[in-house]
Amino acid sequence: MRIPGRRPRRGAAAAGATDSAAARLVALRSLLEVATRAVALQPAAEQVIDACAQPGDVPAQVARRGGRVASDFCRLHGWAVDLAGAADRASLEFRVAELLHYHAQMIDTCLKLAFPKFRSPRLEQRRLALCGLGEPARTLRDAQAALALWIADLERTDAPSS
Repeated sequence: MRIPGRRPRRGAAAAGATDSAAARLVALRSLLEVATRAVALQPAAEQVIDACAQPGDVPAQVARRGGRVASDFCRLHGWAVDLAGAADRASLEFRVAELLHYHAQMIDTCLKLAFPKFRSPRLEQRRLALCGLGEPARTLRDAQAALALWIADLERTDAPSS
């Protein structure tokens, strides 16, 4: 919006582009922090899944710990969705958000199998077959590394020349 009687500043478009690039870099750095926290939570998630897959009754402390881990992944997922904004569905930002959602859902599913409302042989068989986060855990670690490389590349190209 132009204020009547005022001349536009020189280089305002260039400054807007710089601000936009800086905002993008801040969002990517924040998303990297979210991904780093999620990767750090993976061992706890694996422990919960392993505890849920043990034969016999699962201790109640597994449910409490699993609930905390699942809620942490849900929180991280929400942050990732906010940071991804209007990113394309094929973007790395969107993929990180999807992977965090998978992690939260996996923990939730394991807890539901370990503490069902009604027991059945089929559910028990599925519970005992649980074997961790699987390939999406490695994919999240790869996405974290890709984000770090992307940020480093952006910082290198945006750095002022001396």
